[in-house]
Amino acid sequence: MTRNGTFCFCADGFEVGDDGTSCRDHDECAVYGACSQTCMNTYGSYRCSCTEGYILQPDRVSCRAKQDAGDSPPVLLVSGPERIASTQLDGSGLQPLRSLDTNGSLALDYRHGQGTACWVLSNEFSGQLRCAKMKNLRGFTQEQEIKTLHSVHNVEYMAIDWLTGNFYFVDRVSDKIFVCDSGGETCVTILHLDLVNPKGVAVDPLMG
Repeated sequence: MTRNGTFCFCADGFEVGDDGTSCRDHDECAVYGACSQTCMNTYGSYRCSCTEGYILQPDRVSCRAKQDAGDSPPVLLVSGPERIASTQLDGSGLQPLRSLDTNGSLALDYRHGQGTACWVLSNEFSGQLRCAKMKNLRGFTQEQEIKTLHSVHNVEYMAIDWLTGNFYFVDRVSDKIFVCDSGGETCVTILHLDLVNPKGVAVDPLMG
């Protein structure tokens, strides 16, 4: 009861219906960030879970990668205009992997199944897509250039589909996203219209 009449409210996990008096289940999964990975709505509540290779944390919301005895610790690959390096997740232990000599942009991603890092060196006049094996996080071996049917000299961002090995590129000049197969022989523009100044690209293998 209020001074101006009555006000209906519902228990946790429910919300007032359109009629203003009944209660209905509230879909917590519709709220971004309810779970860090997978969310399943239940009646009056919800449940978080993690994809394969991750385990749910005590907060029942966030996930972290599984790490078995003998596994190498997770690291971050860091790219800049002068070098590619690796570092621990807390920012310590910076380890240079490859020196670079370029005044252009650098896009970088990792192919987990093959244990290779791939990067695009691009500037106004030229571009290269290169891949190399990572050896004990101390450097690259078997480095090679992948010739692509579509020019990558204006590429600023790249993502690799770890299921198919396809490369997804963002062209900063033409404002388009195109994809090439793992060998670079076939390339297709997948998004060009209504794309203005794109700032990144990500691949969701679960959605395809």
